Amino acid sequence: MNSRLGKLPFYYGWVIVAVSFITLGIAFGVWYSFSVFYVAILKDFGWNRASTAGIFSLFTITHYFCALAAGSFIDRFGPRLTIPIGALWLAGVLTLLATVKTILGFYLVYGILAALGVSLIGFVTHASFLPRWFQRRRGLALGIAMSGIGIGMLILPPTMQHLIDIHDWRFAYRTLAIIVLLVIPINLFFQRRDPSLLGLRPDGDPPGEELETAIPEQPRNTVQIIDPDWDAIAWTSRKAIATRRFWFLVGGFFWGPFAIQGVLLHAVAGMVAGGLTAARAAAVFGILGVFGSIGKITLGFSGDRWNRETAHTIGMAAASLGVLALAGTNLKPHLLPWLFAISFGFGYGAVAPIFPAIAADIFQGSHFGRIFGLLSLSLGFGGAAGAWFSGFIFDLTGSYHIAFAFDIAALWLSCAFFWLAAPRKIRLSQPLRKTTG
Repeated sequence: MNSRLGKLPFYYGWVIVAVSFITLGIAFGVWYSFSVFYVAILKDFGWNRASTAGIFSLFTITHYFCALAAGSFIDRFGPRLTIPIGALWLAGVLTLLATVKTILGFYLVYGILAALGVSLIGFVTHASFLPRWFQRRRGLALGIAMSGIGIGMLILPPTMQHLIDIHDWRFAYRTLAIIVLLVIPINLFFQRRDPSLLGLRPDGDPPGEELETAIPEQPRNTVQIIDPDWDAIAWTSRKAIATRRFWFLVGGFFWGPFAIQGVLLHAVAGMVAGGLTAARAAAVFGILGVFGSIGKITLGFSGDRWNRETAHTIGMAAASLGVLALAGTNLKPHLLPWLFAISFGFGYGAVAPIFPAIAADIFQGSHFGRIFGLLSLSLGFGGAAGAWFSGFIFDLTGSYHIAFAFDIAALWLSCAFFWLAAPRKIRLSQPLRKTTG
């Protein structure tokens, strides 16, 4: 079967991208649906926002702790085994979640058990093997695959809100469990860890054929090694930790998710506080997902054409404008939520393709899954801190304004750390054009 897949009339890496698109859409549909469940749970139980947001904070921390192991599982067992097991586990946990009646139960079932399942089918798992399939078009491929996250946000949170409105949040979680099961067959049959398993090379390049002669009449991208000494190192997690670049990445991986999760978890609640109905706020959140997909593809491609740092900075500038619009929702509730959805959605879309691409540009190799798993711990702590901080500030002041101002500062801190990490000084993907004469 593997030999037949390797002889398809198109590069099998795009099948990997398509399967990943669907899987990530469902995984993050579960993740971001908590924004609408958050409002329903607050209404049902009357808990304060910081305590309830703490459920999501624990989920985020646990997710990335588990993702450290998930990266190693991908290195050892591959996605065909790891992802279906994770999906089966997550479906069972969501079914169990529909029976929970206490905040401690939510902390255990959603905060820990669901986080394990999402980690096995989610971002870090895919970031550990997708870069192996592409080098020259890494940012574009990651952007397309990760844009599934936005489509999941478009479809699942509004769908869950609709089910909550006509039934209740427990029925919605049981339905979500059934949807998660769709992940199992497509990954079991079509997913692969590495192009070499099918006798292929990254990007589908013919064996032994140089880029200049593969399609001489067309421009192609080539990976330009800027620092050959760095590139020659066989990176392990121990070697990576000993470098300054690793710790610059840790800083960028912390502050970006601090802002992103701090905004996304509280976006629906913030819009409701600004005068929108829960259903309309969920619809705006879904549109945010669409523009997130556009941002993932556009900024991922831009990172290939320019450099990762520039693409990421453009994204964070757009996200900052979106946070300002969200903070002012009550001033123009018929306009500013849509500006938030467009600007923040496009801008935060930089995270999914740019983060793993930056890490792979610096530390690619056979141990990349483990290295990215270590970096993902910073993603977890940043996202958890940001989600809790926004709820704490609201409980303290009755407003999200201070939290959102801090989130904007965090977005720019993330930019600063990535410029210091400087993947552009190691390798660049640049267009290579035919020369004459």
